[in-house]
Amino acid sequence: MNISRFLSKVLGIYLVIVSVALLVNLREFAGYVDALIRDAPLMFITGFFTLIIGIMMVVSHNIWKWDWRVIITILSWVILIKGASIILYPHFVDQLSILFVQNTLFAYAAGIVDFFLGLMLCYFGFRRS
Repeated sequence: MNISRFLSKVLGIYLVIVSVALLVNLREFAGYVDALIRDAPLMFITGFFTLIIGIMMVVSHNIWKWDWRVIITILSWVILIKGASIILYPHFVDQLSILFVQNTLFAYAAGIVDFFLGLMLCYFGFRRS
């Protein structure tokens, strides 16, 4: 199995599950994000884990061809940048997270976009060659 299909399956399943959980439990998610942001050491550790996952994904999958695989590459870079941002600019990330969580319309829109992105990645990952 090539790395594109593997990451497509993993990211697709992850996005579908998390987006459904977000859409079903938006109030609880908002509370959890708020609690996470207020716990600076935990947020710092989360940044390191996010950064290492982003680095591993970028190093293993940096394909810039104009097809479905570029979605994985872009997501990989976003994850890497998010991890680095949490470590380098924690207060900025905190303010941005609070702003997004408080805006329920944005949260629902993000959940819907993530759900369909996850379905699309699952399709490309699980379809026959």
